[in-house]
Amino acid sequence: MKLYYKPFACSLTQHILLIASKLDFDIERVDLKTKKTEHNHNFYDINPRGQVPTLVLNDGTVLTENIAIAQYIADSAPDAKLIAPVGKPERYQTLSWLSYVGTELHTAYVPLFKSDEQTSKEAAVKVLQTKLNFIEARLANRQFIATDYFTIADAYLYVVLSWRKYVEHLPAYPAIDQYTQRIEAIPAVKQALEQESK
Repeated sequence: MKLYYKPFACSLTQHILLIASKLDFDIERVDLKTKKTEHNHNFYDINPRGQVPTLVLNDGTVLTENIAIAQYIADSAPDAKLIAPVGKPERYQTLSWLSYVGTELHTAYVPLFKSDEQTSKEAAVKVLQTKLNFIEARLANRQFIATDYFTIADAYLYVVLSWRKYVEHLPAYPAIDQYTQRIEAIPAVKQALEQESK
């Protein structure tokens, strides 16, 4: 398998999960501005959407989108226990939080990274604060977001929470800070961060 990624973008989620899964994989960096990979391939030839993450399976199948790839990795490595088995309530709790991170929290950053209008950014910060307040309350007495162990939802949430450093005027979130420190101590997370820092 090969993961196409941009350092510290949402594709870091899949990088973490692939390491945690102990599946065999390679990585290739993508410049999303030029749509060229580090080996000078046209990224549109690999993924016509031109977005990361993109996971190319050994048989040539191309998977895209965070939520789909995260589930594929977890289901391909059941011994890693990144998601509960089909039929277990914990599985659907994990998927619920995975979806929340993708559809609510991740998308809340979009206007902050793309808008040039100060008023739009101020409104977007307020929206983001509402989402972060919800996460902060959830993590106040919990080690992980969905269950009592690290799951695909935690990998995605950790990555999206790491983007707070790019947003000005956010209040303190002590439970979120403690959570991100716990996640960063996980060996798979440490390894992915080191690899993407090179």
